[in-house]
Amino acid sequence: MFIHDTVADFTNNYVPTIDYLKNYYKKHASHFEEYFRFHCHNVDEKMKMAIPKHQEKISALIEIKDKMPKLIRDIARDYEQMYDITFTKDVHLIVGLYGSNAFTYRQFIPEIAFCLEKLSPLDRHLQIIIAHEFGHASHHLLSEKRGINWAMVDWESPFTWLLQEGIATHFSTKVVSARKDEYFAFEEDLEWLTFASNNKQIIMEEFLSDVTSLDARAVFLEWFSINGGKRFGFNRLAYFIAYEFIQSSLQELTELDVITLWRDVNYQDVIYQQLTGMAKKNV
Repeated sequence: MFIHDTVADFTNNYVPTIDYLKNYYKKHASHFEEYFRFHCHNVDEKMKMAIPKHQEKISALIEIKDKMPKLIRDIARDYEQMYDITFTKDVHLIVGLYGSNAFTYRQFIPEIAFCLEKLSPLDRHLQIIIAHEFGHASHHLLSEKRGINWAMVDWESPFTWLLQEGIATHFSTKVVSARKDEYFAFEEDLEWLTFASNNKQIIMEEFLSDVTSLDARAVFLEWFSINGGKRFGFNRLAYFIAYEFIQSSLQELTELDVITLWRDVNYQDVIYQQLTGMAKKNV
């Protein structure tokens, strides 16, 4: 595992202009290919909006990029010791345009990127988002270990996303001690968790209704995207559903069986039936 730091170059040479940003992204193009392909669109408009935000964040960017390598190695070591796995893929520290905060690459065994302009500088919050992304990578490594046939995974299914986010959140609770709301928001957001907890039944019912009536893109925007949440006024509520699904499944299956549920050719039906049962229990 190698940690690529493009942030030092950004903070050491920063000039608040469009030309500077374009040159920075061009200079480090290999580290931004995945970001601009999947996680940041309308680039010209976002560059203009990002410049004043970048200026305000420079000192925090320096603080965060200095902390990240040790925090990453510590959490990676915890996962490796806990699950007998080894991380070999690269990690990328970048300064983006206030799109995604972190993501795994679209690979069976994925690389990981952290967009530092979106992160809180508090150690605990950094640990949680690192643990979440390495949780995704651990999910894939453990599935590979159990002989998953990646070709049968439906990557465009909300049930696949639900399993992925539920597992990553579950993993993060095992390696970082924090308040429950922080595992979902990567910062303090008690209002979000209180709403989700108090409205579990209607949230699950509406999610299941949307999954069966809307296309996957619409489901993603409403339930998984940071730009969603029009229905209830809170975004990314699928993350709460996902975590609750994992906790419910762990009452019936071993942790490894839950983690590798997508090895089952009928895993989407299994998830749907489990969620339906959970929604009825909350009546």
